[in-house]
Amino acid sequence: MIELITQVNDLLAQGRSVVAATIVTNEGSTPRTAGSKMLIFENGSIAGTIGGGSSEGMVMAAGPTIFASGQATLMDFDMTGQADKGADLICGGKMRVFLERLDPDAATKELYAALADLLRRGGRGFVITALDGAGTPDRCLLLPNGTVIGPHPGEAVLTKAKSWGRGILAPIVITCDDRRYYLEPALAPDPLIICGGGHVSRPTGQLATTVGFQVTVLDDRPEFANAERFPFAAKTAVIDPDAGWLPGLPIGENAFVVIVTRGHAHDKEALAEALRTPACYIGMIGSIPKRDAVYARLLAEGFTQKDLDRVHSPIGLEIYAETPEEIAVSIVGELIECRARHRS
Repeated sequence: MIELITQVNDLLAQGRSVVAATIVTNEGSTPRTAGSKMLIFENGSIAGTIGGGSSEGMVMAAGPTIFASGQATLMDFDMTGQADKGADLICGGKMRVFLERLDPDAATKELYAALADLLRRGGRGFVITALDGAGTPDRCLLLPNGTVIGPHPGEAVLTKAKSWGRGILAPIVITCDDRRYYLEPALAPDPLIICGGGHVSRPTGQLATTVGFQVTVLDDRPEFANAERFPFAAKTAVIDPDAGWLPGLPIGENAFVVIVTRGHAHDKEALAEALRTPACYIGMIGSIPKRDAVYARLLAEGFTQKDLDRVHSPIGLEIYAETPEEIAVSIVGELIECRARHRS
């Protein structure tokens, strides 16, 4: 989402319009789920995807009409029974796609600049878009502190949006005063903290970045924690193990911690700190004997078996990985699985 929002801001700054196509609802098996977004540019090219196939092609074909008229529209796709008709599709559900033209006016620029800033800071909010009505849709950004950027939708809409939207991780559609509104959560990427900057960390961090995690790499050695070694990381930091592996990091329930340090002692200390956080995923690399030795020391220090049951160790999915790159695939596969469960 951050990449697409950045592209929108770049185009608006150039005085150019762009069409955004967003899946607002989906039922059953569809190529992508609600919230998936695609941008259609004036030359017909795209960024992002709503799943490919004939439905995406039809949305792309509608782009010039939206550019010309500025009239937002909803397109419905029913893919049930397509396999029986011989269509080359693996999906059989329904989805509704909302198309709108984003113009470089002052209000739109302000909203998308604020949205980009919110996501960069790791914040959360809602974009509220009116689905019914002629012409350009009303749209605003609702920040966690109650600030509204853009046209105010009215107190009744805000009250319902705050109530229904609390805690959602995927878009929903609400109705207020016989008008439908699309609530799209603006969610920053889930943070991934990698303790250790060695040979497994590099491919793990790089792969995790491509699937939407915001990566931080920590190590006690400057040569193993720097932007040159990890150019894809949002942050690298050299830590003092005596002061802690996770010093002052805001680790919430959506955080992921991967422990791949250079030694058992460091792994044990990093794991002890991670267990004191509400992180939804904690994984530690190593063999079963190494894991059991670390666990025994933590139990002796007062941690419980319930605490240790939170840990994924040996880390990663069992795919018989051997090389650092294969181990990275195993780890990131497990991160994706945990993220999906956490968001469901």
